[in-house]
Amino acid sequence: MFKRKLFVMALVLAIASSLLIVGVASAHNAGHIIFPDGTCLNVGSLKEAPYVSESNPNLNTTTDPGQLDLIPGSGDQYGARYAAIQGNTPILPGECP
Repeated sequence: MFKRKLFVMALVLAIASSLLIVGVASAHNAGHIIFPDGTCLNVGSLKEAPYVSESNPNLNTTTDPGQLDLIPGSGDQYGARYAAIQGNTPILPGECP
């Protein structure tokens, strides 16, 4: 169990470090990790969701019409936000507080 947690954390850190060059934009693909020392790191592209065709089953028709929305509800959510909401990662939804 410890090895799996260590592997997941190492993987997340590797991905997060590669995303440090990304500028901050919108939080539709936002997620964050809080480290044991209390520091916070944003992960994800932090960009707007892409627009998809009307035939796409994950089309947002309410808050951001036309954008990709993997989770029905407020806003379009995909990428890091989607992974965070699914709960199978140490990623928390949204940007660092």
